[in-house]
Amino acid sequence: MKKLNVAVVGCGIFGETHAATYANFHQSELVAVCDIDEKRARKMAEKFGCRYVSGVEEIAGDPEIQAVSVVVPDFAHREPCEVLAQAGKHILVEKPLATCIEDAEAIVQAAEKAGITCMIDFHNRYNPPFTSVKEKLGSGEIGEPQMMVASLSDRIEVATEWFGWSSKTGPEWFLGSHLVDLACWLFEEYPTSVFAEGRKDVLAAKGIDCYDAMQMHLSFGKGMATLQTSWIVPEGWPTVCDFWMSLQATAGRADVRLANQGVTFADSKGRFDWPFLIGATPVGQEEFGFCQLPIRDFVRAVLENNPAPIPVEEGLKNVKVIAAARRSAESKKVIEVKL
Repeated sequence: MKKLNVAVVGCGIFGETHAATYANFHQSELVAVCDIDEKRARKMAEKFGCRYVSGVEEIAGDPEIQAVSVVVPDFAHREPCEVLAQAGKHILVEKPLATCIEDAEAIVQAAEKAGITCMIDFHNRYNPPFTSVKEKLGSGEIGEPQMMVASLSDRIEVATEWFGWSSKTGPEWFLGSHLVDLACWLFEEYPTSVFAEGRKDVLAAKGIDCYDAMQMHLSFGKGMATLQTSWIVPEGWPTVCDFWMSLQATAGRADVRLANQGVTFADSKGRFDWPFLIGATPVGQEEFGFCQLPIRDFVRAVLENNPAPIPVEEGLKNVKVIAAARRSAESKKVIEVKL
C-alpha cells in the first residue's frame, strides 16, 4: 500500500499527537520531526523511530518528505508554512491559523501559489459529542440552530507554566478559535457582526500581557452565539480544560458537557482531577481519540489527490472573526465581520 512520507514541525504536547498518529497509521510514514529545541526533537525522534532536525529548512529541502504538520506556537505559523509551501510540501497546520489577519492571508496565498493541499486542524469537528449535534441538525430532527452558548477555558497553569509565549497569543486565539469554528460549523454560516468584551487583570499582574478572559457575541443570519473563554480558571478546578455547549434549535435542544469524562482521580491532599480522555489517550502502542481523525483524513486527501477536508481558507475566516472580536473588545463597539 502506498504511504505518505510526513514530518512534524513542533515537538510540543500536540506535536506528539501528530507524530504518534503518523507513526501508527498504515497510510503514513513518519520520516522526521523538527524543533528548535534539539533535545526535545531528539527525544521525540527516539520515541517514534525517525530522524530529527532543528531547522524547518532541512524539512523543506528533504525530497523524501511529502507532507508536514506545523504544530509550533500559534503566533509563529507563518514562517514555517511559507517555507514549506515554497518547497511544495503539503501542509496540515494547527489552529488558529495565525494570530493576525496579515499572517493568515500570507499562509493562504503561499499555499495557493504552490498548488499544495493545505488543511487547518479544527479537530473538534471530529469530536463525537459535536458530530452527533451536527447530525441532528443535518437531519432536521431538532430544527435549525437559533441560539448557542459555549465555553472553553483552561486552568491558569496553562498560561503561567505550560507556555513561555502566552503574551504572544491569548485564550481568544488558543481556545476561542475552537468555539468560533464550532459555531460557524453548526450554523453553517459565518457571523455578520461581533461584539466582545475582555479583561486583563490576573495575568497582567503576573507579567503576561494577554487577556484573562473574553466573551464574544456573534450575530448570524439564523441566530446568535455567545462564546466565552478564559485562561485563569483556578488551580483547584478538577479539569485542566473546562468545555461545555448548549444549543437551542427551532425544534429541539442539545447540551454537551465535556469536563468529567467518566474518571475522577483524587490524591491524599484532597485534590481532584478529571482527565481529558476522548481526545488522545495512549492505548498500547497507539493513541485512542478523535484528535487523530483529521490527521488521518489529511493523509488520505493528499494520497488520493482530493481537496483538504477543512481547507486552510476556513482558518483565515476564523482569524478574521477573532480579530474582529478583539477590535470590538478594544473599542467597545459592535464590529462588522468582513470575510
